[in-house]
Amino acid sequence: MKGFRAISIYVVVGLLILGLLVGLAVGYFIGGGGGESKSATSTPAFNESSSVNFTAAGGGLQGEIPIGILLPQTGSLAQDGRDNIKAAKLAIEDFNKLLESIGAPFRFKAIVADSGTDPNKALAALQTLYNQHHVQIVVGTDSSWVLSGVMSFANEHHIVMISPASTSPALALKDYIFRIVGNDKGQGKALAALVHNNGFNAAVVIFRDEAYGRGIAEAFKENFEALGGTAVLVPYNPQKSDYAPEVQKLASEVEKLLNEGKNVAVIIVAFETDGINILSHAADIPVLSQVKWFASESIRSPALLKAPDKVRQFLAKVELEGTFPIPPKSPLGEWFEKHFEEVYGHPPESPFSPYAYDAAYLACLAVTIAGKYDGTVIAKVLPEVAKNYYGVTGWKLLDENGDLKYQEYSIWKYVCEGGSCEFIDIAIYDPQSGKIQQIAG
Repeated sequence: MKGFRAISIYVVVGLLILGLLVGLAVGYFIGGGGGESKSATSTPAFNESSSVNFTAAGGGLQGEIPIGILLPQTGSLAQDGRDNIKAAKLAIEDFNKLLESIGAPFRFKAIVADSGTDPNKALAALQTLYNQHHVQIVVGTDSSWVLSGVMSFANEHHIVMISPASTSPALALKDYIFRIVGNDKGQGKALAALVHNNGFNAAVVIFRDEAYGRGIAEAFKENFEALGGTAVLVPYNPQKSDYAPEVQKLASEVEKLLNEGKNVAVIIVAFETDGINILSHAADIPVLSQVKWFASESIRSPALLKAPDKVRQFLAKVELEGTFPIPPKSPLGEWFEKHFEEVYGHPPESPFSPYAYDAAYLACLAVTIAGKYDGTVIAKVLPEVAKNYYGVTGWKLLDENGDLKYQEYSIWKYVCEGGSCEFIDIAIYDPQSGKIQQIAG
């Protein structure tokens, strides 16, 4: 896979730069992928009569071209963010090596800004990227909550954003925002199937009351109740510093359902900092240690593997399981893991790092094919480029809203042995059949 992709890009970029047979070169790349036909005009900001002039691509790029990276260095997703930034920068470096090898007259430059895991901080950072660095395309943000705070500015100023981790169904809109991971309508089904298959007929969901948290909580509730279960939602304000009252409310709802004779599970939808706080309080309440816990993908964070002993012991006791948008197994995915470790001296800890790599590589590729550093043109090109791109996280075909069209989910379990904890994939959820298949071994 890696070799095929490199050869395809080499041919396209080389011919574009040399100005030879440009239409044929792009046709080679664009026509190389299989699957569905998708118009490059699917982005809503453009009318249906507009089209991408591929024959004009590649001619106007010179010097250093900025690629914004708007991911968290601080806040409740900081640990995830640090490795995701490394992955995005690595993709840009890899693409630049290709450009150098063919004598291209331009290079891409990573401009990193801290989203702070906060919509207001992210907006200020995006404004700086645009006003000071004239950025037209950005890798980010990591969360739907943060992305919702920058969308209006991005759309107003025609800034293309490629998110490696935003999954809220509420943000599935036709705009300048593209997401290369499936939205949580699919994960809600997977999580509901997981809880139901474990024999539970009732669940209490404690969740961040923002775009991401509410999106997945409501998707879970809808699908779990369709399976005959009862779901109770307990929201919390993610901007608080302590969640003791909300955990008491959670315990009360669990007790109420247990007293009704229900078989009850708890679902947590949280980030690193708020999640650890909630789990610390939950560990002190006996009834919450007596039920099984499940989680969405956001809790599968390196921070949870390094949490205080009290939290790790609690998670092992309640046999935490969850869902995660898993990339398909491929030689290219295995190559990325080794490549990252060779460059940085450690394997990627964030499970979203491969997505960050693909987001940045797609950004470079889309600008190159567009042939000009203009967000309006880049946004037209990106869906067609993504349709024919097989990256370290698989095929990046987008739907009509610019979100990943096909997404499988892994079922993982939190396991601690000898003082060391890890997340282990134990099964796969197939969105086509709605069934969970155990992983052999």
